[in-house]
Parts: sequence; structure tokens; C-alpha cells
Amino acid sequence: MEYKEEFSELTELVNDTEETLNDVVTDNVEEAVVSEETPVEVVKAKKKFPLHAPIIIAACILLVAVIAFFAISIFTPTVEGTWLYESEDGYSFYYTFDEKGNEKSCVMNIGTIYFPGTYDVTVGEESSTVTVSTSAGYVNGSYTYTVTGNRLFGNRVLTLTGEDGSQLTLSQTKKTKDSDFIKPAEDFKPVDKIVGEWEFVYEEYGVSNKLSINEDGTLIYNQFDMQEIHCAYTADDKAINLSFFETELITQEEEYYFDGDQLIFLGVNWTKVGESTADQK
Repeated sequence: MEYKEEFSELTELVNDTEETLNDVVTDNVEEAVVSEETPVEVVKAKKKFPLHAPIIIAACILLVAVIAFFAISIFTPTVEGTWLYESEDGYSFYYTFDEKGNEKSCVMNIGTIYFPGTYDVTVGEESSTVTVSTSAGYVNGSYTYTVTGNRLFGNRVLTLTGEDGSQLTLSQTKKTKDSDFIKPAEDFKPVDKIVGEWEFVYEEYGVSNKLSINEDGTLIYNQFDMQEIHCAYTADDKAINLSFFETELITQEEEYYFDGDQLIFLGVNWTKVGESTADQK
């Protein structure tokens, strides 16, 4: 029968296919065994370091420079910084030496009263000299000086020796802030008409008094750039109540009024800064 022949041919085809499949599976298994017995070396791509050598060198140089700068600043015996001198009467005088470029300022303050000045330093092989010029205070004139301790530990001591052999000893301290002594009232409300920068000019002498009345409850009275009194204040339509600290807290009430655009306060006719004024003497 024809179907028997076809079936016979189909059977042979299936058998051939099975043999072929068996051969393929056998080959694959053998390859897998070979792969397990003989590991293949895998080559990984090396990651490139993100910084180039010149950048690393520049960074190292910068780091060394920064470390050297701070080391010099900490251990060099300099007068820069804030120093405390305690008088025999028990009063505290703060001297802040600050060098900015060619400008050297020395500001002495006792509480919230400040006396701006200048200083200069001459460093020698055997001794060093500091010359201080302020309008008030114990430290004024030329002194040889020595500094012991270092800034890092905050234990520096500045010893000043005057031309007459007298000595003053000052200790390193933190720079004071007005808020260490006085603070504006928590419920402070500014009076807009008096807030601003005011000035009284002595045109004959080329000097002036300045008055800064600020909306945060602080007031600064500058007398000829030789003395500044920093105050906290409250005000109404007629008077200003001042508080400042010297050796103790001092409060006082001062009346004010306006004459045209001028503020009459502390017996002085103040003009708003920026407005033209007549000659004031």
C-alpha cells in the first residue's frame, strides 16, 4: 500500500532527525565540559583615572600653600587680633589690630564706645616695635613688644614695653560685639521720620559729626571720626531713649524736634546726608 511506503519513509526521516539531534546535543555537552575544564581568560578594560597628573600636582601645590599660610598665621608672633587690657581699676579695654593691605587700623573699645586709630609695626632682628595712635586709652605711643603663645590655642600674651621701661600686658581674646553689652528692645518699632543718616558739618574746620539712626533699634553717634558711641534706642514723636555701655549700662532720654528738614537733637542741627545745607558753624 502507498501509505505504508509513505509511513516507512516518514519513520526513516524521523530516525535520521533524532540521530542528528543526538549528535548536536552530544557535541554541545562536550563543548560545555571543555569550557568548564578550561577557563577562558577575560580581559577587563582598565578604567581611566579621572584626574590628569598636572591637575593633581597643582592641587598638591595649592594644598601645601594653604597649610603653610595657616601655619604662619597661627605661629608667627604678630600683634594682629583682639587683645584685652584690664586696668588696675578693673576696667576692660579691648584693642583690635587689623591689617588690610597697606592700611593698619587699631580700634580701642570700652563697652560700646569705640576709639578708631592706627598702628605700625617694625620688625627687627633683636626687637620689634609697634607704634599705636588712638585718641584715648592706655596703649598710645611706641613700644617694643613680645608675643608668646599661639592663636590656635587662644593663649597669646602681648607684652608692651614703653620708652620709659613701663610694661603693659594684654591677653588674646575674642573681638567684642555691641550685642555683648546692649540689645534693642524685642518690641522695637522705628519712627520713620528720624531713621536715616544725618550729619552736622563744621565747614570751617573740614570735620563733621555723624548720626546713624537705624530701623533695627541701633544708633551710632560719630564724633569727628575720633569716637563712636554705639547705642540701642527707642523713640516716640518727641524723645529718643538711648542706652549704651561704658563701664556700666548708661541710659538717657533726649528730646528732638524738626526745624524744616533739619533734625534738632543733642543740641545740634542735623541734616539728612545727601541734602544740601547752608554753612554750619
